[in-house]
Amino acid sequence: MTSATGPFDERSQPSRDPREPIPTPWESFSAVAELVHRRKVGVVVELGTPEASLGTDLAVYAAEVGIPTLLCAPRRPPHVPPLLMVDTDARPTASRVNEHLQAHHRGREFEFLVVEHYDRMSPDEHPYAERYDPIDDLDHEPLTPADELLRSVQLIRTSFPSLFTTALPSTPDTSRSLLQTLDIDHPASVLTDACKPVLTLHRTDLRTVQARIELSSHPGPQLVTLPWPTIPAMRTLAELRQALTAHGAADDRVLLDADIDGVDLDDLDRIRGIVRVHRQRVIQKAATAILPSPHADE
Repeated sequence: MTSATGPFDERSQPSRDPREPIPTPWESFSAVAELVHRRKVGVVVELGTPEASLGTDLAVYAAEVGIPTLLCAPRRPPHVPPLLMVDTDARPTASRVNEHLQAHHRGREFEFLVVEHYDRMSPDEHPYAERYDPIDDLDHEPLTPADELLRSVQLIRTSFPSLFTTALPSTPDTSRSLLQTLDIDHPASVLTDACKPVLTLHRTDLRTVQARIELSSHPGPQLVTLPWPTIPAMRTLAELRQALTAHGAADDRVLLDADIDGVDLDDLDRIRGIVRVHRQRVIQKAATAILPSPHADE
């Protein structure tokens, strides 16, 4: 496998001070998230928006700049750099994640963990469950799903930064705290106990996103504006072709048509794979308009 700059060689990767924060494509996001030693950061996004793929985007970026990264996500990204390990288990557990983290990836220890849609996490078997007697233990209160979700995050043992995301079906209200707008057992609300800080993101225009920062050590929430490129709608082949014409290279649309024309219509997995690749081309082209490249210095 090759990276954007040629054949990958683990030995060529520069050593990194683990006390340094994990870099991201957005300087303003890096400043507010502060992905540093032992920190667990939570992010609440809106489904269907460009920032909904934040976790995967950050994991891919970190791996591209030489940081061994574990990504737990529902699906693999179109491009997987050599230093990125992807776990697509539908219901990951804390023990499964810890097992991955204890192993080495390409001969190096992990330095960054991303769990996208962390509300997919499934609890490990609680040791007390084997001893629980409903007659003798009348005071026993079983853990709620929210308790189990919080416990799953807390049981992930890392000394390096980690990021957990969850998505809302509607636009987040950044004028109020999550606990004021959502039920206390909602996964986004649970994040406020599991992570510090928790960032709630709301797109305000084509180029910017408003972030509400909730951190108990602060006197109150902070609202900041982050540069964030908008991505054109690509829900149909017609929209994808239009996006490739507007943002892609001269022959990208021709390549899409050639790829689709050569596929059996019953091969839905292959068609989905082609669409994902071409969508990613549009996203990368649109992002480079205002986002720095991880290899800009080279």
